[in-house]
Amino acid sequence: MPQPLSLQVGHDAATRHQRASAVPVAALRGHDLTFAERSALLDCYVTPDRTFLEIATTHGVDRERLQELWFDLFLTPSRR
Repeated sequence: MPQPLSLQVGHDAATRHQRASAVPVAALRGHDLTFAERSALLDCYVTPDRTFLEIATTHGVDRERLQELWFDLFLTPSRR
């Protein structure tokens, strides 16, 4: 019979969620985004199995704009 997996302190779901959520939020700071665009970008980050079109439709933003923002903010590192 398999033994239950024991996790070390600090490896619970809440801690992983907090660490993961810091990355996209930091990337969005300092950019002039609407609430819908910001929500759609975060949705793209947490649900990579959905298409840009699905997420854009859900949040009421233009798919092309969402895709451009995604590539600019998350795939092309900013040089500050």
